[in-house]
Amino acid sequence: MTGPLFTFMDFETIGSCNRTCPTCIRNSHPDRDEVASWFGPNILDEELIYGAVEQAIAMGYRGPVCLAHYNEPLMDERLPAIVRKVRSYPEIKTVHFNTNGDFITPELAAELDGGPDYINVSLYMKGRAKRIEWIRSLFQKTVINYRSGEHMPTHFTPAFDLEGLLKTARISICNPRRLIINHRRQYLLCCDDMIGNFDLGTFPEISIRDYWFGKRQQIARDLAERGGRRKYPYCMTCPKGAPLSVL
Repeated sequence: MTGPLFTFMDFETIGSCNRTCPTCIRNSHPDRDEVASWFGPNILDEELIYGAVEQAIAMGYRGPVCLAHYNEPLMDERLPAIVRKVRSYPEIKTVHFNTNGDFITPELAAELDGGPDYINVSLYMKGRAKRIEWIRSLFQKTVINYRSGEHMPTHFTPAFDLEGLLKTARISICNPRRLIINHRRQYLLCCDDMIGNFDLGTFPEISIRDYWFGKRQQIARDLAERGGRRKYPYCMTCPKGAPLSVL
């Protein structure tokens, strides 16, 4: 078991999201049964989160933790407590999450402030300048970053034309160095893998070490080579991969 360690950890603590953005794979995925669990209050047991973090630390991990994936993390009422627990591990570099900001209130902000190192707020609405100014005014310790502009389908989204996406998406050879566990306890290969398309197993049945240095390692090696996506049908649909001319 050799090779570089992951550089990022993501946990999807809850499956829910209050929005139905058409550019999100949650809403455009062709198999509604596969994504059904993202439309209910399905949660990842918090003890499993801590167990995974502790296993990673034991392996030498000293990087950041993100407490979000294809969900709206502020729909998880446990989030402030989870943030503070993960932040209490001195080996963890930073803790953050991504949110649409819809559920932020003065009361919730007070509970969160000083927990996460930063929060990324995505605002795709009119009057967002005033909105972000208000959100920032609620936090004294936690840094608030925000993203704006047009919401683009940068993940695998079959409702959109792949060749068209390739013209606007970031073109690169794949290097899946994130460790991602979704609310169904599934290991996900990368940000473009929502439902466990690579059958990499679940935590804690498969330990962090066995996952990272197991089947995933060969997939990562293949994808690090130009044209390596040919071996994996799902990767051939990804707008973030190599240009069509090198497939």
